[in-house]
Amino acid sequence: MAGTQAFSPAARQDAAPSAVVWINGRQAVVAAMSHEGRISTCEISRGSWPQRTYLAQVARVIGDRQRVVILGPSSLRQALERDYVAMFRRPDRLVDVEPAGPISSADLIDRLRTLAA
Repeated sequence: MAGTQAFSPAARQDAAPSAVVWINGRQAVVAAMSHEGRISTCEISRGSWPQRTYLAQVARVIGDRQRVVILGPSSLRQALERDYVAMFRRPDRLVDVEPAGPISSADLIDRLRTLAA
């Protein structure tokens, strides 16, 4: 894992714990919001991990959230969706799973704020 940053400029009570994830074959970036409205980002580098281990690690970082959006190339995006559902048994929490090119952490945070609103 690369690093985690925490943001809380607009922390609010009773936010929907949500996450927006962008993933490709080399790295994933997870922006997550807690119940208190605190936002954190985490970059996960695949390194030499097998795909299954990489996806499981990303799913663990996402955590048990009420709303999740997964972005990225179709094959990995769909594989992460399957692993997330297998781990947390909550397919209803996947709000959107869509193709997307690389996206900045700031754009992920913007999407997260919209999702959690």
